[in-house]
Amino acid sequence: MGKLKLSQLNDDVEVSIEESSTVYTVAELKAEILDGEPHHESPKWYTIKRRKWSPNARWMIENYIDNEHEDMYEDWDERAWDCIEKESAVTKVQKVLDEVFKGEYATAYWTYEEPVEIDILPNVVNETK
Repeated sequence: MGKLKLSQLNDDVEVSIEESSTVYTVAELKAEILDGEPHHESPKWYTIKRRKWSPNARWMIENYIDNEHEDMYEDWDERAWDCIEKESAVTKVQKVLDEVFKGEYATAYWTYEEPVEIDILPNVVNETK
């Protein structure tokens, strides 16, 4: 599949350079390029998709029990799960995790989706002497 052309993307589409922490809308990127910013020199532009990570208490507890089980006695994992289920611990832990991670500080991220070809170049002012 070929690259998407910047000039053909909607202005509200978000893009970023691979391994960068900066996100631009297509409109912002076009404006900066036309103003002389050298963004067109990077070959690694991509559309991005914003995502949100959510903690999963059951998964975390399962991994913890699996890791500890190797150092414990036979059937310890079953006993551990019996304790967890009796006390509805998963629900309690999930509530704590949801509260701790309620903001976007550690949960918001994006993934790189489609490569973008920067087919817009800076405006060049010809100076004649």
